[in-house]
Amino acid sequence: MQHIINKITIAIATILATLGATGCDGDKADKIASEAYLTATEVDGRSKNCAVVLRAQQGTSYSATIISDGDWARFSNRETIATDTMTASEKVIYIYFDTNPSGAKRTARVRVEFSDGAYFDSSFTQLSYDSSIAFTRDWAELPLCTVDDRYIYNTHYGQLGAKQDARNYTFCFDPTVRASLWVAYPLHSAHMSGSGNRNDSSFGYDPTVSISVQANLFKSYNGWYDRGHQLPAADRKCSQEMMDQTFYSTNMTPQQGNFNQNKWGTLEGRVRNMVCSDTLFVVTGAHFAGEHHSSIDAETTDRSGNVCPTPTHYYKALLRTVKGNTGRRIDEISDASQLRAIAFWFEHANTGNDTKITSADCITIEELERRTGFDFFPMIDDRIEAEVQSTITPSSWGINN
Repeated sequence: MQHIINKITIAIATILATLGATGCDGDKADKIASEAYLTATEVDGRSKNCAVVLRAQQGTSYSATIISDGDWARFSNRETIATDTMTASEKVIYIYFDTNPSGAKRTARVRVEFSDGAYFDSSFTQLSYDSSIAFTRDWAELPLCTVDDRYIYNTHYGQLGAKQDARNYTFCFDPTVRASLWVAYPLHSAHMSGSGNRNDSSFGYDPTVSISVQANLFKSYNGWYDRGHQLPAADRKCSQEMMDQTFYSTNMTPQQGNFNQNKWGTLEGRVRNMVCSDTLFVVTGAHFAGEHHSSIDAETTDRSGNVCPTPTHYYKALLRTVKGNTGRRIDEISDASQLRAIAFWFEHANTGNDTKITSADCITIEELERRTGFDFFPMIDDRIEAEVQSTITPSSWGINN
């Protein structure tokens, strides 16, 4: 009997020892090693915050310190030191700072020490930005948007296929003429087919601009002036949302009826035939300068009686790859022969039934910049920009006379 009891005692002891060992190993397996890291080591000059991620066992205390020249970066407590205890296994603490228009990048060190003896050192750099640039985007069609109190810049977004927030167009609106001086947009076959129906769209105000400076275009301008789209509605059949946005007042200018419906309309159709797999980048502009053609009034009015100056000229600037199917971004191309660009420049006039587009209507991007004062297609590599913008071959754009 005693022999059996001894065996049972030994077995129980063995089981307890095994459970104890397993429990101990489990504790080790469950224990979280302390660590800390920055979500970014380089931030944009316009950024105002970044984050430190902490991971540690609950109950572990920590101290985080920022070291920078001038103490330009601080935690949410407005101090350069933050201390606390982990109440969960992971925590995010934010570092705040102002934008950096200084012209030079700046770096801050971040040190995190845990009560278990672990510590981590890292750093992040905030780049500088050009404070003279009002609106920067990494899009090939976008002209250089410099700070100017006269202009209002904005971009509209909409549905394109499965994407709900694809860019539609960007405009440079001048309240003094109640119109955009240019509208910039990408153009691809994907933009030109879909559910968008212009019969379901209505002319109206742009919700991003004060109504007081826009033209009332629920009906057309007075006189023989159409509500001329800068971004054509036919270029945005991809969705009703994008189609509707082309009917905003910021996309309209007072355009003489014959000119709009014939010569200009022909150019719009030709541009649609110039698309490629790589995307065609377009800027449409209305120019207000110089003498008006004798067939054009210097101004008209909208439906509220507001004076709306009429453009003296209209233009389109185009940029694409030569092959059209490279799959490369514009700024990745360093060979000028792989890009082609052209501008079409028209005097605003009653052109009757004329639909001809000839080489006489073509100018270089360089010349367009001289006439308008805008800097077009700044994404082009600086090493090839001059060559691309000073060269045109109308025949490569289907202009053979």
